[in-house]
Amino acid sequence: MRNLIVGVDGTRASSEALAWAAATVGNSGRLRAVVAVNPWTEQVVDTVTGAPLGYRDLIDSAMVEEWTSEARFAVGELVTSVSSSAMGSALDRAASEDGADAIVVGAHQSVGGIVKRVGHATNRLLRLTRHPVIVVPLDTQFVVDGGNVVVGIGHGDATRSAVRWTAQLAQHRDFTIELLHATDDAPVFQAEGLGDLVRYETGRTDQTAWEAGRIEHFAELLLALGGPELDVVVSTPSGLAAFGLDEASERSSLLVIGRHRSKLDRGHHTGQPLRHVLAHSRCPVAVIPDHLAGDIGFGG
Repeated sequence: MRNLIVGVDGTRASSEALAWAAATVGNSGRLRAVVAVNPWTEQVVDTVTGAPLGYRDLIDSAMVEEWTSEARFAVGELVTSVSSSAMGSALDRAASEDGADAIVVGAHQSVGGIVKRVGHATNRLLRLTRHPVIVVPLDTQFVVDGGNVVVGIGHGDATRSAVRWTAQLAQHRDFTIELLHATDDAPVFQAEGLGDLVRYETGRTDQTAWEAGRIEHFAELLLALGGPELDVVVSTPSGLAAFGLDEASERSSLLVIGRHRSKLDRGHHTGQPLRHVLAHSRCPVAVIPDHLAGDIGFGG
């Protein structure tokens, strides 16, 4: 990954997401930091204060002089943009305009730091974008090479896209790839559609063999795409996928999860395993859309 879009708003969460993105692309990469300004807020502030320097100008100045100042010295190129649309729409549009490898955002944490959840902007972004989204939690470690990448294995096209994306990533980084498929008695990724549920249920007569066959299929796909020299391991822990991935995040540099968007609800539903992982993961989480093009690729 050498070309990333980062959501920035002056919070600690966005600052750490920007720092992670800068460490990832390195001094030969490019970042675009994007901030969204509510036009109503802009109008009210400008009207109430009557200051000669408008609200948008203040935000633009903060972006350049404060929020992105440290990251600017760590990358080859850093540009900033201020948008009047919602943050999710602004990030999605920027990624399309720049042909970015992914969109990076910070994990939301409630006031007081007690309860973590998926923020409204992140949830909206996941529903509308066709680009990979990487959610970076607070206090994450920067491991660019030599780490462990865990891919959550489900049953449908979302998993296939996640494996393909990881194979491309592994070609440019020195990673160990772990394919993790939890073996609880419920479908691992419940939101992957009725067809996947039927396929799962029809295989329950020999569930162990069915599960092993599925994960072996994705292991073969990973090696075919990334090359036989890839360091690939397979794990099938018992229990729910959400908890298995949560535990894996403690030893991982990155979690990769496919994002299925159901046609029935126009993609408005985010499955429980994904919501749990985004809220509790100790490492960055890459969410890969199920319709990602077959010619996935990025510069490193």
